[in-house]
Amino acid sequence: MLDDFCQTGKVTIPARPSNAKPWENHADALLEYLVELMSNKHYSNQVVSSKLRSRVFHGTVSKFIHEMCHFESFQNQRTWTERNKIKQLAEWSIMRKADRTAREKLLNSISDKHKKDGFDALFFENIFENNGYKDDAAWEKLRADWQKALDHHVRSIVEQHVHDRKGNFEIALQKIMDQVTQYTRMHEIHDQQAAQAWDMMDGQWTETEFERKLKIVKLQDRYPEMQEIVNRMGRIANSNGHDRMALTTGHAMKMEHSSGSDIEGITVGNDLNALLPIELAEYVDDELDNLFLYKYQTRRLQTFNYKSISSKPVRKLGFTHASRKGPMIVCIDTSASMYGMPQRITTSLLSLLKQTAETLRRDCYLIDFSVSVRAIDLVDFNVSSGLGKQKADAPFIGGGTSAHKLLECMFDLLDGKHQTNYINADVLWITDFLIPEPTDYEVMKLRDYRKTGTKFYGLRILSADDKQKNTEWQSYFDRIYNIRYREVKRY
Repeated sequence: MLDDFCQTGKVTIPARPSNAKPWENHADALLEYLVELMSNKHYSNQVVSSKLRSRVFHGTVSKFIHEMCHFESFQNQRTWTERNKIKQLAEWSIMRKADRTAREKLLNSISDKHKKDGFDALFFENIFENNGYKDDAAWEKLRADWQKALDHHVRSIVEQHVHDRKGNFEIALQKIMDQVTQYTRMHEIHDQQAAQAWDMMDGQWTETEFERKLKIVKLQDRYPEMQEIVNRMGRIANSNGHDRMALTTGHAMKMEHSSGSDIEGITVGNDLNALLPIELAEYVDDELDNLFLYKYQTRRLQTFNYKSISSKPVRKLGFTHASRKGPMIVCIDTSASMYGMPQRITTSLLSLLKQTAETLRRDCYLIDFSVSVRAIDLVDFNVSSGLGKQKADAPFIGGGTSAHKLLECMFDLLDGKHQTNYINADVLWITDFLIPEPTDYEVMKLRDYRKTGTKFYGLRILSADDKQKNTEWQSYFDRIYNIRYREVKRY
């Protein structure tokens, strides 16, 4: 619901599970508050008008949701002993059920805790009288009512906690949204770049940290190769899919004749309004009129060519095949040679890729490699929500570089062994390509994928002082871009 709201500004309440029973439809205090919050036109206008404010709203509300869910989970853990007693009640022997003192002690204990939650101890005392304790259905009813009262007790605690927290939360939310808006307007920062910088932060607004992250994002202006790479990534999938209605626009060309100064040259055709005088002479000559008719039929008459051709805009409806940008696999080198400026360039490019993948709703998988590999979904990477996602900067492992495990993981994704939505994805390597050459088998696999249309791109990040050509991998890629950087020397 939060994702949909930040993308469209509209509140979409998730549907209840199809197998949910009518009596399981309890009020959800957190959901009700979120609907109330998102129904506020002030917030809906802000998330639609600004990518940055949408990110701030998403990250801040995500933390609030996580806090409330954690609180509810903690309250449920506190009731573990009581829930266990409910289960043990089914194991009571007939002798223990017949013990009036044991029954009264149990009912009084439950009533002391859950009388306000709707538990009626007197009702069960009356049922169990006159050998009613022998009825198993009565004990099942007791267990069900006890469980229901316990759940109501937890919900009431959570509801009160949400009510107590929402006031301060909205004040903090409005304050942080005002701060980031004022800062970006004062410094004339582009909204897209500001949103990327915010994603690299931990969700806490500080000007110094924001400026530091913004410097990383602005590397995209220094190295335009990043934007070109992002634009190329992802093949066009489903080119033979269902037809869709489309509007075709263009220009209709119409010849309009003007004065003699409008003549551009001589051409051939059968336009009688543009005939050369010599052709008119053939027309009036009785002996050459047959020749004139022949040239007219074959469009070989000499005519003036005019430059007064006006463009008339036209539109027409037609059908075109549905298509979309395909998935992407991004492989980043996290070996020791990529530390420093290459790591910052990688972080900037990943931020741009993540934003593009989210905007276009495209799947993007990240594999970082050095001596080992780790594969994660890029959408879950570099997020400031604090919900157990990956850290803000590009991962750094250190050590040497071996592409064998990387290629194995990449081949599995392209084959759909683990993630079927990455079959036929396009691949990008971000590295200095100081990598041992692949084996013959790996080369064969790379060539097979390229034959099926998979594109392999590379971004080589090298120091300006590095004179090594390093062209061993060139033949395995469709294109390798180069970024050369110069480290600032400090004395």
